[in-house]
Amino acid sequence: MLKVISESGFLISDKIINCNTFLKRFMGLMMRKSLNGFDGALITPCNSIHSFFMRMSIDCYFLDKDNRIVKIIKDFKPWRLCWIVREAQSVLELPAGYLKENTLSVGDRLSIYDQNKVSSS
Repeated sequence: MLKVISESGFLISDKIINCNTFLKRFMGLMMRKSLNGFDGALITPCNSIHSFFMRMSIDCYFLDKDNRIVKIIKDFKPWRLCWIVREAQSVLELPAGYLKENTLSVGDRLSIYDQNKVSSS
């Protein structure tokens, strides 16, 4: 699981699945009725998305190589397609309305931590 924090220190979630392999990226949030046990997905690498076979609307935050938000799509409904976002390297997908309006905006930087890796600080 990943932990995602905004640059202001706001905890977005500590239950984000890491979709960083072909199979995990391919499946993403497709076919799920709910997000049992987690809050969303970070898809890496990724610069375009679709919601074919999805059963819920999502909010999408496209991130560049420095995890800065370069594009936001709110309430992305099932059976839609989003074309390439050139600057994007990854996409954070959360259930529609998960974050309050204006919690995050384009230009905000996110910190992403892999909770499975133990740091030796």
